[in-house]
Amino acid sequence: MSVNDDIHETTPDVEQAIGQIESRAAGIRAEQLEQALTQLRAQGDLTDEQTAAVERLSERLAERLLAVPRESLRQSSNAGDRTVETAVELFG
Repeated sequence: MSVNDDIHETTPDVEQAIGQIESRAAGIRAEQLEQALTQLRAQGDLTDEQTAAVERLSERLAERLLAVPRESLRQSSNAGDRTVETAVELFG
């Protein structure tokens, strides 16, 4: 077994890493969305349209924040590159 084989065995798959990061982001987004909606509802009635607008905003923010890291991870499939492993440690 070569050094490169060892790296591939211990480095998370790029798509798996992206999935972990997206899953964590979705959980945080949902948690923060619920907190925001609760605060807004406490201040008065919130229409269905307003609720939907806040939900779309949270989705767009999460998507925009993940776009660059997702693309960087997909481009970092070089042997010996610790980008994927580091990303999972930081965000996964």
